[in-house]
Amino acid sequence: MKNGTGGDVSEASPIGEREWGLLREAAVRRHKVKRAAGTARSSAIVTLAIGLAALLFVLVSPSFSGLVVVAGILVVGVREWKGYGKMRRAEAGAASFLGWNQVAFFGVITFYCLFEMASFSTEEVKSAAISPEVRAQLASMPALAADMDRLIERWAPYAVYGFYSLVILVSALAQGAMALYYFSRRKALETFNRQTPEWVRRVFVEVER
Repeated sequence: MKNGTGGDVSEASPIGEREWGLLREAAVRRHKVKRAAGTARSSAIVTLAIGLAALLFVLVSPSFSGLVVVAGILVVGVREWKGYGKMRRAEAGAASFLGWNQVAFFGVITFYCLFEMASFSTEEVKSAAISPEVRAQLASMPALAADMDRLIERWAPYAVYGFYSLVILVSALAQGAMALYYFSRRKALETFNRQTPEWVRRVFVEVER
């Protein structure tokens, strides 16, 4: 039989049935590991995209908390991509690395939310909601101006604290679920590495690049 360059191609398999069996068994054991690697890859891409978009926003409207959070998100995204590589290579600590990275992500989000709640000021909300021009027009209607101020003083704290508390809750559920998912892959990694010969692991890593 000839190949495309005119050379002979042997139809005989270079490996025996035992080796084929090892490959098939390893493929089954690797399934959960491969899915976890795909999840980490998608998570890294999304996280980095969010971080870059937030960076553009912070460059337009700089703030200390914003810069810290953007830096944290980008670091988490880079580490998530690194964790993807570890998981794809079936490194023993990949699951823990990715799990704790999600915990760190939750910490970054929580820091930002707590900082915003701690620095909340009704006076700043009043200034943002009612411009100096509008305030000047309301000077002739002090009762209306007082009513608007009372509404802001009453409801703004609920809105701000409620919003950031909701963000913390959603992040706890999302990042918590991701962390638990990654931690749950440790057993699959251990099983794959313990029961799979080194040359078989290398085959999968090289083929899936």
